[in-house]
Amino acid sequence: MKILILYKELAGYTLECLNKLAANHLLLVVHYPINKEAPFNLEFNAAIQLESKSELTSAKIIEFNPNFILCSGWSDPEYIDWVKALNKPTALAFDTIWQSNLKFVLGSFYFRFKYKKLFRFAFIPGNSQSETSYKLGFSTKTTLSGFYTCEDVFRHNQKALTKSKELWCIARYIPNKNINFLCESFLSIPPNERSGWTLNIAGTGELFPNRIEDEAIVHHGFIQPKELSIKLEKATVFVLPSLYEPWGVVVHEMATLGKPLILSNVVGAKQDLLVEGTNGYSFSPHSKYELKLQLLKIFSAPHDALQAMGNHSAEIARKYSSDIWVSQFTKMLELSCAG
Repeated sequence: MKILILYKELAGYTLECLNKLAANHLLLVVHYPINKEAPFNLEFNAAIQLESKSELTSAKIIEFNPNFILCSGWSDPEYIDWVKALNKPTALAFDTIWQSNLKFVLGSFYFRFKYKKLFRFAFIPGNSQSETSYKLGFSTKTTLSGFYTCEDVFRHNQKALTKSKELWCIARYIPNKNINFLCESFLSIPPNERSGWTLNIAGTGELFPNRIEDEAIVHHGFIQPKELSIKLEKATVFVLPSLYEPWGVVVHEMATLGKPLILSNVVGAKQDLLVEGTNGYSFSPHSKYELKLQLLKIFSAPHDALQAMGNHSAEIARKYSSDIWVSQFTKMLELSCAG
């Protein structure tokens, strides 16, 4: 079957899913330019035709004549025009979390009136997007989860926690990721109460030059996923302080590695991957006091308790994988063929 993928920002986890799908199908993948703040090394299956959106013509899209389309969001007017012109079964992929305000209510009515007829399926990350899907007019049967998932390498590299006392955050240095808030909260704990714990941050971005530096904080810069998964063998706990995070694939990556989680309560993946007090804790991204309290719980916990939390994380993380992604995609193809 020929499948057209109208994507935005490609990443390693996307690549793994597409490569597995391409084992049985021919894919044309259209994408935006690679993000300079996350320069992943991407190697595609030979059955995938890769095209930058800026260099692609409508004629080539029409000539490809796909049997099925996956469209990432509905904000790109050219993608929408191609979906209209091709008139094939189409899945809409999105990670928007529903908000009960006038903008969302009016927007959902507008979508149902103007765009819903173009899309048969909704392909979403998890429970945090379910309400949005239903408000947009998709049913339980036509809404499939598992759109975001981490690479297999993280599962293969799961090991017992070390006693290194390394708290890790993987995020871009941009306002929404709240990195300085994390550093300030961490440093607000006196060194004797930190009990030898260090804060490690991997990533880069516009705010990197303004990072808070301290001997207890290590800024690693950007690290390729496979290299990062090995470096994270010494990580004990993962923290993500985001002000806005529709999902957070990194949460799945760290849970899959078997790490306890400390998550901002606005992180979308929290609903599916965090069980409060079982494999981690949550906090308000506006309260340094709340984050400090959760960090202190971790810093004072015995190693075997942290290991038990990590084991729970790895077990919970099994609900998503690239194999499940392909299974969900195949289900949409089968439902399309069945009419």
